[in-house]
Amino acid sequence: MDFFTGKEIGVPDDVAKILQSDEQILLAAQQARSTSLVNPCSVFVTTHRIIIKKPTNLGLRKNVEDYRFVDIANVQLKKGIIRSAIILKMRFLSDNVEIDSFPNDVGEKIFKLVDDAISGRLSLTGPEKVVVRTPNALQQEIIDKIKELAKLKDQGILSDVEFQTKKADLLSRL
Repeated sequence: MDFFTGKEIGVPDDVAKILQSDEQILLAAQQARSTSLVNPCSVFVTTHRIIIKKPTNLGLRKNVEDYRFVDIANVQLKKGIIRSAIILKMRFLSDNVEIDSFPNDVGEKIFKLVDDAISGRLSLTGPEKVVVRTPNALQQEIIDKIKELAKLKDQGILSDVEFQTKKADLLSRL
């Protein structure tokens, strides 16, 4: 059950808006809800940094922290039976940054990406670039396309039959 164990997620619009023009999301994951039942943190590993989104007040407020790879001295993976924690040892901060309660496989992916980035092994150009496309991102893309089709139908550009056919085709991809 993904609800309590954490999962890989799609990229929300508010995070996509703060990305630099040459920056891409490599991995997006949500913390397990056992730590914070209502407001689990989300972590986004990009080509330049780690972005941590911490919702508060039942998701009405969002605190966003980012840590550039050049500011990270070392990364550590604490692997438990089910979940992992990632510890970022910062060059200039006195405290380490700990991100916990991720499934072991997701924790390993985060660890590998951060370790590769701080050691210069992460290929940011060419065909070796790793981009994780999650089912949630695909679902959002299909929903957006259906909304566009609905607008075209409302404008009279598409008939109801054409709209239903194209909508059924898009929904079959889920």
